[in-house]
Amino acid sequence: MKFKGWKKVLSAAAIGACLLAAGCGGDESASKQDAANFPQKPINMIVTHAAGGDTDYNARLLARLLEKELGQPVVPNNVTGANGSIALEQYKDGDKDGYTIIATNTAALIGNKATGLSDFSYEAFEPIAIYGRQAGENIVVKADSPYKNLNDLIEASKKNPGTIKYGVSMGGGVYIASVIMDKSIGAKFNVVDTGDASNRLTSLLGGHVDASSVPYSGAKEYIESGQLRSLGTLLSARSKMLPDIPSASETYPDLYVDTYYAVLAPKGTDPAVVEKISKAITKVVNENPEYKAEVEKMNFQAPWVLSIEETKAELKKQLEHFMKFEKYLK
Repeated sequence: MKFKGWKKVLSAAAIGACLLAAGCGGDESASKQDAANFPQKPINMIVTHAAGGDTDYNARLLARLLEKELGQPVVPNNVTGANGSIALEQYKDGDKDGYTIIATNTAALIGNKATGLSDFSYEAFEPIAIYGRQAGENIVVKADSPYKNLNDLIEASKKNPGTIKYGVSMGGGVYIASVIMDKSIGAKFNVVDTGDASNRLTSLLGGHVDASSVPYSGAKEYIESGQLRSLGTLLSARSKMLPDIPSASETYPDLYVDTYYAVLAPKGTDPAVVEKISKAITKVVNENPEYKAEVEKMNFQAPWVLSIEETKAELKKQLEHFMKFEKYLK
């Protein structure tokens, strides 16, 4: 049997569906409206590393200044352990409404996958922005050591395998750098787990290790007072704030571990909300004079920020670099 009114019924149904979907734009229109009204309550910023470190410092400074841009408090909460992997695992599948974001550093985010500490990396999240880069882990020795430059240190380790103690934190970016020195350059250090940056510094000053990698902000006073000597940074290029300190990659092209500070959202977070947060971060970094003064003074960082797509490209590049050494890291 034919139903003569079928066209009218379908038409009415289509109109009804359009009305329910807020104007045939459906999800897209609703998404734009939600983003326009975002945020309407405080945002929880999960910080993957402990209070007092460079990742925490950058996250807290950003959170405080983001409040002015977004009109709502951005509240940092430290969830620490296992080089950031505990927080990243806990929140990668968290609420997707934009009210939970994660602040971390890329050496942890990317390095944890390369070392096997995690089975996921940046692709398990919605990257929002890379909003800064560390002034560089400096390869440091005591000022009275015989090593005047990085090549001296590397060559000495080759001539006397296992006798030069090199302090690292196992699983982190400085550990990855020590593996690159071994597998790509042929350095033969006695690699010693001496813990986080402050403990590595203490071990070096106390003579428990012969060399280590320490962020410039932590080693600065000892370098300037003549107690330590920097042989170079682990940056892929010289820091604009510290142009007189060479990059290790100038001598050994594979020897770099860039530590960037990144903000992520759980996978599936509304793209329009991600974009709004990203633009707010960009405005803080590029236009806020307080931000510029603080990062230059405290962390020797020149303000620097990447868009969402630029962030994804940089994370992909870093992952590919680390994964070249995956079999030696696990």
